[in-house]
Amino acid sequence: MKQLSNNPSIHLLVCLSFILLSIKSISQKRETMDVNKKTTLIVTSKANPDDLVALQTYVEKVMPMLLSIEGRVIKRNKISDVFFGKSPGEFLLIMDFPNKQNLINLFKSDEYKSIIPYRDNGFSEINILFADEFK
Repeated sequence: MKQLSNNPSIHLLVCLSFILLSIKSISQKRETMDVNKKTTLIVTSKANPDDLVALQTYVEKVMPMLLSIEGRVIKRNKISDVFFGKSPGEFLLIMDFPNKQNLINLFKSDEYKSIIPYRDNGFSEINILFADEFK
């Protein structure tokens, strides 16, 4: 019976797997390190009809924060139809930012954290996503 460690095909597969994992790891590290690049913020949400005051308060407070870091509104729409898949909510906000790190810092700031209760009460569903260029 042959040992696996003496099989050249297994050695080649192990080496190739290691190389592919290393390349993937390096690529992921580069992506996470490159936070000064541009990014697009995508927010999908569904209002909580029981607390529209919290929703309005959140929007009134968060929009100036986003605009203060050079956010540019691309789209702010009501989602009308879902052609395929599950509905991401009722509303869609798309904004471009020149610096991803500034956006991350904003979401981690005490100022933003102070409005999280309004966000959590004003929306029954909310998804906040960053979309970077696909290379």
